[in-house]
Amino acid sequence: MKKLVLAALALLLISAAAASAASFLLPEPDKTGGPSALEAIANRASAEQKPFEKEELSEKELATILWAATGKNREPKGWTVPLAMGRDPYVKLYVLLKSGGYLYNWEKGGLIEQTNEKRLISSAVTQEFAKTAPCVVVFVTSGLMNVDEFNYIATGAMSQNIYLAAQALGLKTRFLASYNKVKIESSLALSPVAKITGVMVIGRQ
Repeated sequence: MKKLVLAALALLLISAAAASAASFLLPEPDKTGGPSALEAIANRASAEQKPFEKEELSEKELATILWAATGKNREPKGWTVPLAMGRDPYVKLYVLLKSGGYLYNWEKGGLIEQTNEKRLISSAVTQEFAKTAPCVVVFVTSGLMNVDEFNYIATGAMSQNIYLAAQALGLKTRFLASYNKVKIESSLALSPVAKITGVMVIGRQ
């Protein structure tokens, strides 16, 4: 009996260690500085269809981009984008990096590993310039009832915030119409009721 208890404890410790290694908190997003909102709007533009620089986004830049897209900006219910009936974000953000694929946890400001595929970006997008991006953001519906008609509205608002945040950070982004839907769904183990509503590449040019 004692051996069974010890074995169970060992498995719990291993699982906890694996979960810790697969998930990590991002730093606080940058909420000050940069150009004014109107300057960012005046200068926003899609990334050119040419290779991105190899430099990855810093954790601070990533935290700022993701918070701008779907973060809390006031209590008790307030978001950086409009959401139907004040619900929690019903469009999830997945992030593809050189180290794998992650789910953004807006409550804790962290990333939860979904896959450690190192070449996921190059197989998830189809255009050659997009394959060189160090970061890809995937918008995915959560499958909640009564908000289906609002999913694309939320995705549009989120993507526009990403454009403005990227401009403020000196980054370039582009909304893609072409991507490998089947590969993304399988690699991220998306639910059968989930639906991809958009994909964006982000980096430096």
